[in-house]
Amino acid sequence: MNYTTRRKAETAVSGAAVVGACLGILAVIPFEAWLLMLVLGAVHSVFLAVPAIGYGTAVLFVIGWNLGAGMARRLFRRK
Repeated sequence: MNYTTRRKAETAVSGAAVVGACLGILAVIPFEAWLLMLVLGAVHSVFLAVPAIGYGTAVLFVIGWNLGAGMARRLFRRK
């Protein structure tokens, strides 16, 4: 196997890994949002100062939280 063929094979494998990771993250977001909605609903039933949110708002919160965590990780990583 020459260098070019080996390099293409390595790129294909890493590309598949990236696609798999992205699909995994996208599959977890609805579950995280559902749990957030349930937890905030339970806390809302005890403390009325905590707002009850719907599923769409919970999805947006989870996406924002994940984006913020990614940006903070990139900002504070070692070089």
